[in-house]
Amino acid sequence: MTGKFKSQDGPPQLVGADLSPLQTRVENGHVVVPVGDDYVFSNDVLVEGLQPYPGARVPDAAARRSFPVPDQVGAYCDRATFQRLPKYMAQWVHWPSRANLILEGRYHEIPPVHYEGIFTLVCNFMCPHCSRRVTRTNWVDGGTWAHTTEVERRNTMHPDGMKRVIDEMATLRVDHQMGIVWGGGDPTANPFTYDAMLYARSMGIHASFLTNGVYLEPERALAAEPILIRISLNCGTEETYRKFHGYPKGLDAFGRVRSVMRRLARLKVEQGANTLIGISLIMDERNLSDMDAAAAEIASVVQDAGGGIDYVIVRPVMNYSHFPSKWAKLDGDTTQRAWEMVEEGGTLHRAITEKLGIPLVPIKDSFSSAPPAESYEGSSCLAYGMAGEIRHNGDVQLCSDSYGNPEYTIGNVFTETLKDIWTSDRRLDVLNQVNGKECFKTSCPHNSRGHHYNRLFHQIERYRASGEMGIVRRWVEDLRDTTYPLGHSFFL
Repeated sequence: MTGKFKSQDGPPQLVGADLSPLQTRVENGHVVVPVGDDYVFSNDVLVEGLQPYPGARVPDAAARRSFPVPDQVGAYCDRATFQRLPKYMAQWVHWPSRANLILEGRYHEIPPVHYEGIFTLVCNFMCPHCSRRVTRTNWVDGGTWAHTTEVERRNTMHPDGMKRVIDEMATLRVDHQMGIVWGGGDPTANPFTYDAMLYARSMGIHASFLTNGVYLEPERALAAEPILIRISLNCGTEETYRKFHGYPKGLDAFGRVRSVMRRLARLKVEQGANTLIGISLIMDERNLSDMDAAAAEIASVVQDAGGGIDYVIVRPVMNYSHFPSKWAKLDGDTTQRAWEMVEEGGTLHRAITEKLGIPLVPIKDSFSSAPPAESYEGSSCLAYGMAGEIRHNGDVQLCSDSYGNPEYTIGNVFTETLKDIWTSDRRLDVLNQVNGKECFKTSCPHNSRGHHYNRLFHQIERYRASGEMGIVRRWVEDLRDTTYPLGHSFFL
């Protein structure tokens, strides 16, 4: 596999592994795939289809007067308050095997709900604020921080490796739940991505596809029926788009992504696809003034395609703890000004939610400060089992919020099984080392899924310490009664 990212002109020829899906059949318009003795229906977990965000639909619960607060264990509120509250933290209660392990305090035994699949580090952009920038420059032999990086084994997983990873992930599928967040780099840089997605689907593994969209092939992406495809737009004018994403003049990236968004949205409408199509807007001082233009571009896509956009996610850019410099341009009031655009009555809310009827979803806690240290019970991370990361070279990370930091590497899936890695002494040793730094308090991004789960699980441990787990169990049952399962793990 050779060649440059920008020179990909057609579907690649597979070498070294068969990533074709297993035998399938079509039933009532949905693909049915065998998974062991079970069957998985393509993206058809809920009769009414996928929710564009957690809590978009909830059970009627007409007789109920008290409702559980999703991120405050044992706390309750009235119906009106519950309807306004984010439902992100209710997902885990619908995974019974994992929920039981949590309620029993057996955090080290929790099988992950998904892995971040960093199967390539190559990208056509050099975004200054990229969360993978340090990985792509300092933590990987050879590095990939350039527009013309060759796609090769040093930076991209080949199909034989991808098949091994997918087969191993399938062994940890519990509660009908295992997923891959296809990221990078950009997943479109790996010429084997689409075939690997088809194979993963045949193994009962859900997909979340996160891309800048410039080189996305909408037909092939939708054919793999991911839960969601999300395009990072971030800007509405070409000049701001180029500067924000860090590429030189002369490349028509903005024109390409505009075209791709329209093709993707139009195909979704024409096919009646269940896949959720999302647009991401992340903001700092470089593009804050471009948000009106970005909203206008989204409106134009919807008008041209006749719909096709299910949600828009918004958040300010972060300066992650592993950044040696503050690459995100944030002034003292940047986050507040961004929030004023997003909140009800703000310019983005009016343009996207009120005019287009598209949910504008702020990433939970991205607009607020990190919680105080006293929010936690003890000095141990409890969320590390919920999601992991597998890198392009087969390295497995302790958690999905380590961004490839080699200090968090717990094994390699090419030399041992994923199940053995997940139950290894090495994993426990790495956990003990990072707990010494209390990274879940000090460096874990406070808007990350790991951070949210930690806050919740530490609340549970307070109840356990006081002998009041009955309160927790009733609260969990109430959450199950007042929320629907999403059928995937990708919103948090």
